[in-house]
Amino acid sequence: MKKITLLLFVFAFFTTVAQNTTTGPIQLGGPDFTVQFDVNGSNNTVTMTMIGPTNRWLGVAINPSASGMGASGDDVIIFSESGLNDYYMTGGNAEPNPDTNQWNVEPEDVTSGVVTIVATRVLNTGESTDHVFTNSTGTIPLLWAWGSSLELSYHGFGTANRGGAQANFTLSSPDYVLKEFEVYPNPTVSELNFDFPSNVQSANVQVYNVLGKQIMQTQLNRTFPKMNTNAWTSGIYVVQIITEDAVQTKRIIKQ
Repeated sequence: MKKITLLLFVFAFFTTVAQNTTTGPIQLGGPDFTVQFDVNGSNNTVTMTMIGPTNRWLGVAINPSASGMGASGDDVIIFSESGLNDYYMTGGNAEPNPDTNQWNVEPEDVTSGVVTIVATRVLNTGESTDHVFTNSTGTIPLLWAWGSSLELSYHGFGTANRGGAQANFTLSSPDYVLKEFEVYPNPTVSELNFDFPSNVQSANVQVYNVLGKQIMQTQLNRTFPKMNTNAWTSGIYVVQIITEDAVQTKRIIKQ
């Protein structure tokens, strides 16, 4: 009995460690702002995808300690004229302070006035002003604000430029359960093709624009793994591929 219990514990432990979660695209209000967090439990990292206009700054507070973005010590990620950087709040209406930037930022992708920024860091950086991500499912609050230009400044010109959202982490694709779908061509003009993993027969595919609005949903299978994209306008889209076991997310550019 002890041996069986130990085996069950070891299996549960490694299942938890390898577990991946995702929030999917989260709409942040304003002109086309979204953010998404993807946690990879097998390599202990989180990837943030931030999408918005090229001419406005955007700040996102992760799991803030109060309902306002001015709480001292809150972890804030801001895209501005200096690129994507890590900050922490100092309290009240004071400017945030630059933090040690633990995010590894990929080259920006700019299409039709919209910028997509992808950045990755470890779940726990060890800094008290950095939010500690986990690979567990659950919900954490976000606060966001954006400016009238790329120059970082106080967001006091209106009430529509700030607000709150929920980051709901759900199970994504564990490495040991499901291999990645291949989706091509990317960029696409008129059609997307889906290469299914060998152990998957069908999948529900949901497509979201940069506002986080679902524009399409369909069921694909191995016998006809294609999607027509002629009706999509040029820009960036998030494609979620949902199977019985997992969710995978792809970023697609429509030319």
